[in-house]
Amino acid sequence: MLCEDMLLEILSRLPVRSLKRFMCVSKNFQSIILDARFLRMHLQNSRKRTNIMLSYSNKGKTYVDASPISSLIEDSTPFFTANTINGSKPQRNKYQVLGSCNGLVCMIKWDQNVPDIFYLWNPATATKVLIPNSHPPHSRHLPLKFRENEYMAMVGFGYDNSRDSYKVVAIVGHLNSEGDNHPFRSVIYNLNDNKIGWKDIQDFPVDPTGTEGDGIYLNNTLNWLGSPYCNNYDYDDDCYISFDEVLIASLDLETEMYTQILLPGELNGVSIEDFSFPFDQLHCNEAPIIGVLGGCLSLFLHNHTTKYLIIWQMKEFGNQQSWTLLLNASLQDLGLQTIRFPTKSYHEYYLWRISTLGNQHFSYNYYSNLLPLCMIENDRDIVIIHCAFQGFVKETIVYNLKDKTVTSKKMADNLQWIYPFDYVESLVSPTLE
Repeated sequence: MLCEDMLLEILSRLPVRSLKRFMCVSKNFQSIILDARFLRMHLQNSRKRTNIMLSYSNKGKTYVDASPISSLIEDSTPFFTANTINGSKPQRNKYQVLGSCNGLVCMIKWDQNVPDIFYLWNPATATKVLIPNSHPPHSRHLPLKFRENEYMAMVGFGYDNSRDSYKVVAIVGHLNSEGDNHPFRSVIYNLNDNKIGWKDIQDFPVDPTGTEGDGIYLNNTLNWLGSPYCNNYDYDDDCYISFDEVLIASLDLETEMYTQILLPGELNGVSIEDFSFPFDQLHCNEAPIIGVLGGCLSLFLHNHTTKYLIIWQMKEFGNQQSWTLLLNASLQDLGLQTIRFPTKSYHEYYLWRISTLGNQHFSYNYYSNLLPLCMIENDRDIVIIHCAFQGFVKETIVYNLKDKTVTSKKMADNLQWIYPFDYVESLVSPTLE
């Protein structure tokens, strides 16, 4: 007979699908698997087997599901053939995917540009909970309300490990806010507390205008890029932005206070103009954007002038001196070359795989860009997705940092998007208190 500790260790290494079958064997197995101690053990072991979230199309609808990272880099059957589709999966066209923590995926349903429903979903257990943004009269729970001329600028989802709670943060902006030093306010919603609801916290410390993207979750914090406050509706020399002026606004989910993280000092004085679309727009699925690679906060730069992809990693979170140059590779090093888009803007060109250029057909309707996704094989290989701007994923590129070799894999036609955050299987229940 196995001792209990050994049994727990063995079970905690199994996938959720197997554990669900074991729960049907006996009440004893069910009790063991649902125990809080076991849930923590299983989650810890699952973090060693990260997956990705992606969206795919079927019969005119777009669905969201989890998939192993190996599906992006190894030869396999096309994504999600018709006989594998489960109609219970959430439809992406109805919900915005915010992020994932501890095996739970947070999505938002919008109603006239206002978040209407929060949706917490565990893909492994196929359990979910809907949290409406309106509540009965006399309830202490306050829905998110916008003041006059306000709009939703950015959103983020994260986990506060000090309180074992999940939180959604909304960055709310003001229209016609010239002259206001702090035109953006932050509101937070604790999904595990059904009494407080939305509440205002410290104002967002930088200007997110011209940025887009969800908050990047890491180490109990949510992180966004921002720039100094200026009149973003007047694109002239007075609003010139260099990298030493661009900051990372990092929100501690325990204290609900912001700190500001500087970018690598080597970028001081360098204009962002060569790294973004016209009008100094940041965070638009093109570099400069921030993400997480190898468990580190990372900065992705795509230099449109030199045609280089650059990645900086912050080895010690919050320590500006720990920024380390991880990758500085030309597009040609990645097996790609550029074809200039025939317009007046020098930013506009397409990326194509060199070996297949003669057989490719391309449309002038989409930008083509690169987005680092994750690191594998002991942080030796970087997986990069090559995609059309706000469109479909063309291929994945695996770049070996040690050997400087490149392999690529064409993606199935029904794959639409790969979300740049890790997902781990868990037994964590989305049921909220």
